[in-house]
Amino acid sequence: MDDNTSIVLALQLLALCCIACALLLYLLRRIRPQPASLQTKEALHADPEDVLTGRAAGRSVLITCCDTALGLQLAMHLSNVGFRVFAGLRAADSEKDGGQDAAGVDSVCGRLLRAHAKHQEAVFGDLPYQGCLVTLPMDVTREDVLHEAMDVIRRHLPAGHDGLHAVINTAGLCTRGRLEVQENVHWDALLKVNVVGALRTARAFLPLLRNNKGRLLNVGAPGALGGDAGAGAVAYTAARYAVEGATNALRAEMEPLGVSVISLQPPEGATGEALFQPPREASEHHDVLGATALHAVEEALLSDKPKPRYQLRERVGLLRAVIPHMAVGKHAA
Repeated sequence: MDDNTSIVLALQLLALCCIACALLLYLLRRIRPQPASLQTKEALHADPEDVLTGRAAGRSVLITCCDTALGLQLAMHLSNVGFRVFAGLRAADSEKDGGQDAAGVDSVCGRLLRAHAKHQEAVFGDLPYQGCLVTLPMDVTREDVLHEAMDVIRRHLPAGHDGLHAVINTAGLCTRGRLEVQENVHWDALLKVNVVGALRTARAFLPLLRNNKGRLLNVGAPGALGGDAGAGAVAYTAARYAVEGATNALRAEMEPLGVSVISLQPPEGATGEALFQPPREASEHHDVLGATALHAVEEALLSDKPKPRYQLRERVGLLRAVIPHMAVGKHAA
């Protein structure tokens, strides 16, 4: 066998090996089930029966604040994969008695969620659990609004259901400033929204969680294992660590009631603005979590034995709008 023939045969063998490896990888990808979070964009274009017969189908989840980038993305994603989502939106005082239609009626997030719900109705048609995204007024700093929200949820639960599968507290405020110059009013607001708001939420919805042996998910401290939230975030970091500590204490208190309490820990380097700043225009990008982080949230919601904390590993991306590094953030409660 001459040298040229040997080279040709070797190249042909190499090509066959490459083809075989490619086919093997393709088959493994087809066989291995993908998490629903990797199919977010396709979820509403898949067979609706697949969504309705999944583990999430019919389970009711409250997301306390969908005026935040984090809450907005979770509301859309979880409704895509089959959850019945109650999406909290801030409402003006004059609107709080108007029920579901008054919630965030003029907000960008409200418009996005209503458009999303209409699209779902068109996809699901007459199948069960159609329209599985319900907006309602919500303000975690006000007891009266929290109790009214609980009444709205009870009215919209499916027949035979008397509780929530989960409450995800996405309300938050990030106000930056150097400690020596930051005003007390900003500290008060940070504690009121982030810490007291988390406690009010837990207390208000405990009856609905207890009825269903559900789970409460709080957003903990960014980089809780040693990271920092960036310059000018002393008070904000203190507030988020307070939420982390309260979550740990609530876990022990609620365990005898059958309620799981879980901390969702943003990745190191995640900013409060990225998590809690709402989009100012509908064209702004509202996806702040990647596929792996969304899958972690799904696991926290659906695991038979959820872990006490889940790390949202992908770095959270900022909105397209430029957020000044030391600007005072607007809160969403």
